[in-house]
Amino acid sequence: MAALVLVLTGCRTEYHGFGSGIDGVLARQIASFEDPLSWSLFRPEIADNEPAAYLNAIDGQRWDGSEDAAAGLDLRMGGVVLYETTTTDTDVELSVFIASGPRPAGATDEGLKYRGPSTVFTCYGIKAQFQPMSLPAVDRVIFDDCPSALVELLPEDAAFASAEVFDG
Repeated sequence: MAALVLVLTGCRTEYHGFGSGIDGVLARQIASFEDPLSWSLFRPEIADNEPAAYLNAIDGQRWDGSEDAAAGLDLRMGGVVLYETTTTDTDVELSVFIASGPRPAGATDEGLKYRGPSTVFTCYGIKAQFQPMSLPAVDRVIFDDCPSALVELLPEDAAFASAEVFDG
């Protein structure tokens, strides 16, 4: 009901927390990008246990933060964008933006007519710390919003979904 109130008042629809009521089709579309990404973030398969190899092994479009570079990204069918990447000898920090792509026509999982956003998106930060002879220790930081330059690439009715919506 909160998402509906936001639509009626002219604000962008947002989903927060597990059990947010997000459409199952859109959630699965996000998962189709996030699940493989999570494997590469939390269980990387890299020969060299070092930050540069870790970062290079993560699939996704790269964005340098500029408006011009954002215009060159292709999110029409959804996808992953990595931005604000930094590495040191022992750490990698990066931000992740994931867009679902367009929701196909059809009913909701409950068999009802779908009346929600055509696309959802999420973003979060990752920090990986490296130690010899072990997998990196990876922490995720949930963001309250995403870069406007990336959001503007999506349809006008695209809805933000906080990263914890997809936990579970």
